[in-house]
Parts: sequence; C-alpha cells; structure tokens
Amino acid sequence: MITGFASSLYKKYEGSTFELLADTVFSALEMAGLDKNYVDGIYLTYLPGTFDGYANSHFFTNQVAQYLGIRPKFTQIFDYGGASALSMIHRAYKAIKAGEGETILCIVGGKATELRNKGVTVDAIDKAYPNVSLTPFDRLFRGLNDLNPVSDYALVANRHKYLFKSTDEQRALIAVRQRFNAMQNSKAMFKDPLTIEQVLKSPLVSYPLHLLEIVYPIDGFHVFVVSKRSSKSALTNIDILGYGEAHWPFMPTELDEIVYTPAVESSKGLLNGRIDAFELYDSFTITVMLQVEDIGLAEKGKGGSFFENHDTTFKGDVPINTGGGSLNTGQPAYMSGGVILEEALLQLNDMADGHQVKGTDVVFLNGIGGWNRSHSVSLVLGEKK
Repeated sequence: MITGFASSLYKKYEGSTFELLADTVFSALEMAGLDKNYVDGIYLTYLPGTFDGYANSHFFTNQVAQYLGIRPKFTQIFDYGGASALSMIHRAYKAIKAGEGETILCIVGGKATELRNKGVTVDAIDKAYPNVSLTPFDRLFRGLNDLNPVSDYALVANRHKYLFKSTDEQRALIAVRQRFNAMQNSKAMFKDPLTIEQVLKSPLVSYPLHLLEIVYPIDGFHVFVVSKRSSKSALTNIDILGYGEAHWPFMPTELDEIVYTPAVESSKGLLNGRIDAFELYDSFTITVMLQVEDIGLAEKGKGGSFFENHDTTFKGDVPINTGGGSLNTGQPAYMSGGVILEEALLQLNDMADGHQVKGTDVVFLNGIGGWNRSHSVSLVLGEKK
C-alpha cells in the first residue's frame, strides 16, 4: 500500500521549513498519482527547533495541514524521533485496513541548521532555549557540560570496548563499508572513498568516537504515501511481514547495562526467515554495532567480529545500510528513520540504481529514537507470497 515516496535533502536549505516540506509532499503524491484532496490522514513527527528554529509550534498538525491545503479526517504526532517513521507506516496500514481512511501521508524531517548554528543538537536543546525540559530530572543533572547524544553514545562505545574488547578499528570498518555503498548512491552527500585509517585519523569528538563515525545533521524531509486507492503508481505492492516496538523510559543510570537497546525486545521473532537486506539506524557506528547484536545477527559483544567476518556492502553476503545510511546522506532534522525506510523501498522496487542488492524481496529495518536510545521499532517489509 506504499504508493509513493520522496525525499529532499540539503546541507542547508535557504527557504522555510514549510516550503521544503510542501515540495517533498507533492513529489510523493505525484509518484502515487494522487491529488492532495484524497488525503485522509497526516502522520508526522516533530522535534523542537527543527521548524525554522522555533522551540515549539502551537497546534502543529493544524499548521502543517493549513500550509499544505489539506483537510484531513485525522492527524497524529509520533514523538519518538528516528524510530517514528517506521511506526507511522505500521499505523497507516492498520488504519486503512480498519476502514478509518484510504490515503495517509507519513512525514518525517525538518531543518537542522538552526540548531547546528547554535552549536547544539536537538537532544541538548535546553542549552539554546530557556524553559525547555528533556527529562523530569533536569534540575538534578542538566548543569553538566555534555554534548548529548554524542557523549552518551561515546560512553556506550567505551563500555562496549571494556566489556567485550571491541575495537576502534571494528567500528571504523562499519563506516568504511557504508561509505562504499554511498559511493554508488546518487542521494548520498559523502561519496569519497574511505579507509579505516582515515576514520581513525579524523578528529576525536568524544572519546572514543571520531568525526567520521557520527552523522552530520542536515535539512530535509522524507514523505511516504500509504493508500488503498487505485493510482498510477508503478511501485511493488509491499506488505508488512513483521512488526514490533519497545520503549524503555529509563535514565541510563537505571539500566542494568547500557550496551543494550530496546531492539532486543522490538525485534523478537522477526529474524526467522529469509532477509535480503538490513537497514539499521546509524546515528553512530556504535548504534549499528549494537543493533546487529540486539536483533540477533550476532551475539552480544560479537558485533565487531561480525563485521570482520561478513561482507556488509550491497554486494556482500549480509547487506547492511545498502545506500550508505545517514552517515553518508546526512541526518534530516536529527532523525534517520526516513533515510533507512526510503532505502528499503528503493531496494524492494529495484530502484536502487548503482547499489541494488540482487533479488531483494524482503528487507529488515530497525529504528532507534528518543533520548538515550529509549525507543526501538522493528519492521519487516516485502511481498506476501
């Protein structure tokens, strides 16, 4: 039922966020062969500071509908960051099958430049705006000088090294493999060949993470049209073959161990058949390593050796992040979910020019989102046989 999709990615977009959004929405509707008047629902996500720099937008879904000129029957905000895109697709399928609507827009993105220019990330937005809270416990710990989420993931990477003897070279290999895939992807921002040595010689941002292990926040949107209406779309009829989500609303100090993500729960029972490609959330190299372990491709602690023992390029035996991931396309408004979902659809429709995995019928996706990896959504897409 995914009849159209589109993306617009810029290092810096000079127009307004709404202009960028509208361009992407109407490109997706054009692929679907549908008019905006057929849209029944709008699902979207919103992070503070990513819509023209405003810390908050009053009645946000109404503002979006107003600008697009759409009169929806229902709207919903998904507020768990990068994992939201995958949940939107699942909820849209369910809503349509339940007869609540026939066409639903799923929107993820925004502009990262406003926050980037202020020298903060969205997970440290309280450093740039007054009266913004990140947790119920801000007064106890937000006086610390951090670079969240970079410093948080650096702590996890260091803990992984300590517990399992994983190495910087193993994490760097993930970046190298994804760059190889990106070199063949017209949507990628970074395409120059990359070596392990270059990754490890790039600036150290927060020990042990180097610059080339970390996503670059950009301006952009991904829009997906889920519809049961007959249209001019030539896309393959993709179905949801498996789905799971998990939410861990704990502070890192309350976790038994910080090297696990909620993907250990969201992915249960989904890795039980043929999978042709994996699209895994890649905010950092360590994020990919953790998911490889947590979804069951490797035992906990053996993610590093997994990458040494398998070819994870689009030509390899276990293709992972076949378009290079957001490490190479850039991360629109601090969320990578749209990047991995679009790449999955390109693969399933044999549209991944230059980096197509041969015979792709089933793709496994995993999204991580929220503050301190608190959300995970696992999604298996393919044709029902």
